[in-house]
Amino acid sequence: MSTTRRGFIQKAALAGGAAAAGVIGLGKIPIVLANDVTNFANAAVGAERIGIAFYGNAIGMGSPYSASGDPASSTLLNSSHRGYFQAAFNQETSHLAVLESLGAAFPFKTFRFPAGTFANKESMLAMGAALESIFIGAYLGAVKSAAGAGNSFIAEAAAQICGIECEHRVLINDIMAVSPPNDRFYEGDVAAPPSGGLGDTGARSTVYASAGDAVNALLALGISPS
Repeated sequence: MSTTRRGFIQKAALAGGAAAAGVIGLGKIPIVLANDVTNFANAAVGAERIGIAFYGNAIGMGSPYSASGDPASSTLLNSSHRGYFQAAFNQETSHLAVLESLGAAFPFKTFRFPAGTFANKESMLAMGAALESIFIGAYLGAVKSAAGAGNSFIAEAAAQICGIECEHRVLINDIMAVSPPNDRFYEGDVAAPPSGGLGDTGARSTVYASAGDAVNALLALGISPS
């Protein structure tokens, strides 16, 4: 692991430990987060900020989490597909607000994408598909972790967000002309490997065992946090 990656994960873990020290309230529901559940929640804050930056950059308007110079400088999508991405931007923004209302935190705010990510439609969509695959796997891991800790509220929240991330991946598949864009029977390892039949040709999503694994996967895409 590089020094940058090690420091990134260490800071994320420290943020998780701080949040784990208290009891978090959502309305009248008190939530006590165990460390592994907290780490997933904190990593999800980072993931949602990355998602907001990606979709904002893709339609050229940027975001509070975008690095200077990253937003696309030309229109890469038709008006219908821009609507997909604007909706995804709004959805990721709502997800982030809910996670932060639960007390989840992440030590980095700005995320720079690899050079050329938003230079053309193909590289942008490839990044979007890779991001959504990691987001799905991270939320599946969070569901499993929270359920194992007996925290059904967090498990349900993660599952509800995961469902929307799956929608995003299908929409990106549609723009990429994947046929059919809804290309898997299950997200994880149920009935794996894919059968190859219609609707089950897509690779199963990785269900991340830890928040650190999901963070590593995002860093492997060349995203630079600051």
